[in-house]
Amino acid sequence: MVEAALRLLGEYGPGAIKARAVTAEADLTTMALYSAFGGIPGLMTAVVEEGFARLDSRMRGIEPSDDSIADLFSMAIECRRFAIENPHLYDLIFGPESRDVARGKLLAGDALSTGTTAYQQSFATLAKACDRAVEAGRVRSSSGRHLAAQLWSLVHGYISLELSGHFAGFADPVDEVLVPLTVSFMTGQGDDPDQSMSSTTKTKI
Repeated sequence: MVEAALRLLGEYGPGAIKARAVTAEADLTTMALYSAFGGIPGLMTAVVEEGFARLDSRMRGIEPSDDSIADLFSMAIECRRFAIENPHLYDLIFGPESRDVARGKLLAGDALSTGTTAYQQSFATLAKACDRAVEAGRVRSSSGRHLAAQLWSLVHGYISLELSGHFAGFADPVDEVLVPLTVSFMTGQGDDPDQSMSSTTKTKI
């Protein structure tokens, strides 16, 4: 049913996720939905969780290299690619409708509990990559998680604006907005401007 809901979401948007539509798509009865999830709210929790799990999988697919800043930029581009390929899902998992659904608080500490959500795990994946940048001496942040929280805000803020069409007047918003924004951010964190710019050129857009 989660897969069925994701198919309907991708094709028609969140308004298409209704009990009868989902169960018909999954070739199941509505009783099966209520038995498994207690109704549409429970199903939506599972959809949001799956959305973040897929985003996390995309970020974990970035193999660590000898350039930690290039790795972080690659993660940013992969998040953007995920959003462009799955705009309705991206809007759902980061939108206000799912504020209290399968999210949880982003943690500044290192420990993840057994009740960690996929949302928190995806942030932890980014934080681990940020730890490498701190350890490499490229940035002076006090911890990977604090750096990750700032990058999380930068990247998803940019993506939300691009998806909403705010950068339609730019010929290449990645090159004209995201790259200089990232370089400015990393420079502010203590990285060398030329090194930061060089790192962003190593990612295939």
